Amino acid sequence: MRTIIIYLLLFWCFFIKAQKQFTNNGNFKIHNGGTISIYGDFINNGSFIDSGVVTTLAGTTAQQIGGSTLTTFKNLRLNNSAGSYLSSHQNIIGELNISSGTFSTSGFDFTLISDINGTARIAPITGDITGNITMQRYIGTGLTGWRFLASPVTGVTINDWQDDFITSGFPGSTYPSNPFASVYTYDETVGGICDYGYNAATDATDPIIPGIGYWCYIGPVPLTVDLTGPAVKFNHTFPVTYSASAGPLDDGYVMIGNPYPCPIDWSSTAWTKTNINNAIYIWNPALQQYASWVAGIGTNGGSSAVASSQSFWVQTNAANPVLSCNENVKVSSNTPFLKTTTPNVIDKIRLSIEGNNYKDETYLLFDNMATNGYDIVTDARKLFSSNSDVPGISTLDTTLNDLSINSLPPVSSVTHIPVKTLVGTSGNYTISIDSSSSMLANFCIVLEDLVTGIKTSLNNSASYTFSISDTTQAARFLLHVNATSEINTVPVTCHNHQDGKIIAQAKGIGPWNYTWYNNANTIIKQTTNTFLPDTLNNLIIGNYLVQTDEVNSSCGVFIKNVAVTGPAPVYAGFIAVKDTVAAGGSDSLIVYNTCVGATMFKWNFGDGSPVDSSATPMSHHYNTVGEYTLSLVAKQNNCSDTITKTIFVKAASVVSIKENQLSTAISVYPNPGNGIFYVNTGSRKNVNARLIVYTLSGVVVLENRLNSQITEVNIQHYAKGLYFYHLAFDDKSTYTGKLIIE
Repeated sequence: MRTIIIYLLLFWCFFIKAQKQFTNNGNFKIHNGGTISIYGDFINNGSFIDSGVVTTLAGTTAQQIGGSTLTTFKNLRLNNSAGSYLSSHQNIIGELNISSGTFSTSGFDFTLISDINGTARIAPITGDITGNITMQRYIGTGLTGWRFLASPVTGVTINDWQDDFITSGFPGSTYPSNPFASVYTYDETVGGICDYGYNAATDATDPIIPGIGYWCYIGPVPLTVDLTGPAVKFNHTFPVTYSASAGPLDDGYVMIGNPYPCPIDWSSTAWTKTNINNAIYIWNPALQQYASWVAGIGTNGGSSAVASSQSFWVQTNAANPVLSCNENVKVSSNTPFLKTTTPNVIDKIRLSIEGNNYKDETYLLFDNMATNGYDIVTDARKLFSSNSDVPGISTLDTTLNDLSINSLPPVSSVTHIPVKTLVGTSGNYTISIDSSSSMLANFCIVLEDLVTGIKTSLNNSASYTFSISDTTQAARFLLHVNATSEINTVPVTCHNHQDGKIIAQAKGIGPWNYTWYNNANTIIKQTTNTFLPDTLNNLIIGNYLVQTDEVNSSCGVFIKNVAVTGPAPVYAGFIAVKDTVAAGGSDSLIVYNTCVGATMFKWNFGDGSPVDSSATPMSHHYNTVGEYTLSLVAKQNNCSDTITKTIFVKAASVVSIKENQLSTAISVYPNPGNGIFYVNTGSRKNVNARLIVYTLSGVVVLENRLNSQITEVNIQHYAKGLYFYHLAFDDKSTYTGKLIIE
């Protein structure tokens, strides 16, 4: 038997390999980023401060966790097939991960702490857990009022909540004679509208059943709710039903609860959902509104993550619904009791109503998979607040059903969407649009007040204030959404051609004004007061801008950037080893093909038929003295470029062959170099030339105009190796050479 007794301060990482017992009688601290692996028993009789990543129980025999001091672990992992057991009370503030073995708490308290900093959780279990846990749930500062609660343990009753918050209205409650019932469940099978399904608690001994939601009146807050019992684990099936009675707006609502001592993700693939709508709804007590979530979008703080001890609404939509899940719906995140979310959808509009010191919001989404009706996968119904002081806002589908999240097909023509606002207190209220919406840049969005006839462009004014009566029930507004313009482009046929085109079709009633700008922000065309599309012709490759505005519209001016594209450039080029050769078979002209962007090549050496060849180098013999024009046509599809050079053929008896002096006057130095080169055009004083630098494979890395005798060329940031340069002067002379970066 070996025992390690610790009287030290621990930093960073430590491995305890005692096979029987690790005992701390001193001050033991795991610092941020530290880990500890224990292979024997863990006995803490001193101060144990855990700020590390994880403490792992990794022995081969059952490991005891005990000691005279109540230990609070940050993150604890059991990776021991023989398991572990408690011999004293223990706490955890982070995550318990049971990857192997059984974690036994029998006879002792194992408390998952919840406070303002977060709530402990049990990660997906691949081992097992037995005995009781105490699951805490911190409820932060806010109003006294209704909350959604659930139990992650079995074997508990309403009595187990009574030490945490006041209850009333049923036998055994804090105030049994008070007629106000403070705890409700919901029975979907009760016929009629959805308000009829609430059932008040009948006794403090009523069981709190995991997976069922409880509607509890709680306060004052903050406070901490806790329940003690065996943890819910592995697979769980929810008691969902569907009873057709009042129609799809009221039928099928079931209040269920997160059954696990861990946050869960409603979007996880570990759910089985049959005849279940995709949206969920949670009461947000801070806003006194229902938060909803569906398909990646949440309103009023809604999210797909449901905290432990949290209940929420789902809606069934047909007979024999099924809802079940397993451990893999758990998420390892410190989820607050109501997790907020920031939507990340491109085509969306968020409208909000504000007044009487409260606020509500609704979303419009535009998606290829959506319809104009109710979509069970992407729409969320609107549950209006039960607080009469709180305003509500919704949009209506084609069947005039209220939706909090309304997914519609993409806007291809003007779309009209009814908007309903309900208030419990008559007065002035303001509708606003989220200014971050990308729809504002590409769509005309107008809010029409059907009572006053006022039309407000939400592109130019992000809000509209109006007066409304508490008796108003019909949709008072229409939201008109229309694309500002449709842009089509025709690319240039070849890189250096000027035959590109842009066609702009403004949307709306018309007439419209069009203003076109080039890349230098210079106006190049204006068309006013027209009902027709407008076209910009004869364009080169580049970026352009079109500004459109509808003459009689309140939407204002819209600007779109448009790019005219085209095929990659084709550059003809070759290197002649020399431009003076001897006639006859004793000498030959050697040329290297340095073309860029071409796949077809036609050589003409000036003394016979053209030659189609991609070979490089090419060799050619001249038999007759004279001057010949060597040309190369480089071609890709219908685009081509041509380069020529004069070749001098001398008699074989000439002793020395005169080289082209002009070409030697062109110099590039230092070459080889470090990537910074200088091009000297020699005797050419008034320089106007195009310089192209490209790789062996023909990829252009630099393209510049030369306007002086000496020009710096910087390709220092490219890889070392061989490059080619091509100089083309306005007098049609061209020169090609090599550049080497060392």
